[in-house]
Amino acid sequence: MEAKSIQLYQLAHKKLHLGEKEAMEFVDVIQDTIEGRTINFVTKEYLDVRLMELELKILMKISETEKNILRWMFTYWIGQLAVMVGFLYLFVKH
Repeated sequence: MEAKSIQLYQLAHKKLHLGEKEAMEFVDVIQDTIEGRTINFVTKEYLDVRLMELELKILMKISETEKNILRWMFTYWIGQLAVMVGFLYLFVKH
């Protein structure tokens, strides 16, 4: 039994005038209630892991976007170069 549980048992036994069995049941009910309410608490470790996962997803999206931008830039430059070469060919030929 933890120190807090022992203190709670002693308080229940002395101040509430409960017998030993009733005081133990009282402490057990309170502990079960506390455990039931704290089971869904989020820990710092969980938040750290979740934050790292989100950062990784964002970095992956950024790298994919950068690749797409570079691909479209090169496609545009090659298209522009082809058009310029075509115009130069037309001007030089005539």
